[in-house]
This record gives sequence, structure tokens and C-alpha cells, in this order.
Amino acid sequence: MSTTSTKTSIIIIIIVSLLLSLCGCCCENHNSGGNSLKLGGIYQAVLGGALIGGIVGYQSDETGEGVAVGAAICGVGELLRQTDELARKEKKHKEQENECTEPVIVEIHNSNGSITPVKLKKENSHYIGPKGERYEELPTEEQLKPIYGL
Repeated sequence: MSTTSTKTSIIIIIIVSLLLSLCGCCCENHNSGGNSLKLGGIYQAVLGGALIGGIVGYQSDETGEGVAVGAAICGVGELLRQTDELARKEKKHKEQENECTEPVIVEIHNSNGSITPVKLKKENSHYIGPKGERYEELPTEEQLKPIYGL
């Protein structure tokens, strides 16, 4: 076995090991939503990159190095793409949770100069008042004044 093929084999083993260790620690299900990295996509990217790298490397008499570099670049690229996608999904999920749980406050200006805050809960496209009444859209001060005003 020549020195070049030994170096190439070592590089390939290191790259594959790094990719698998990265995938192993990142792919665990951190929540019950099923958001995790898809190893199949990463493996496909690694194989595709190895193929392309092998072709390019063959033309320059460095097939092993081409395979290793192509596999590493495509595998890491796919890993980063999936990580970004998971982050976007998590952010969207948190925004949806905040949208549903944050109360909306409508202030009612009373005739005696005081202000009565009315806390409404948004549920899907409806607003629910403190007494359980439902509104199709955000109620105005005039709509709430007969119920909650002084």
C-alpha cells in the first residue's frame, strides 16, 4: 500500500467518523414534535459528493482526495442545511405558541376618567373575553364598554 493511498484512507476514515459523530449527537429527538436530522439525506449528499469528487479527482490523478473532499463538502453542507431548517421550524413553532398564549388587552375609557383593561385571549382566529364570550375579530372599545365599562 503506497503512502498516498494510506493518507487517503486515513482522511476518508476521519471525515466519515466526524460526519457520523456529528449526526449522532445532533439527530436525537429533543422534543416530541419529531424534529430531527434525517441521516438518509446526509448520506445521500456524502455519496453524491464522493462521486463528483472522485470524478474530478480522477482527472487530476488524485481520486482518493477528490472523493474525501467531495464527500466532506457535500455532507457538511447537507448537515448545515438540515440544521438551519430545524432552527426555522423551531422558531416558527415558538412564534405560533406565543401568538396563541399572549393576551390582548383592550382599554375602556370610563365616564369617570378611569380606564378598565379588558384582557382577551386569542384562540385561532377568535378572541375570548374574560366572561367567556367569543368575538370573530378583535372587539373595539365600544363593543366591550357595555359589558366591562363603568
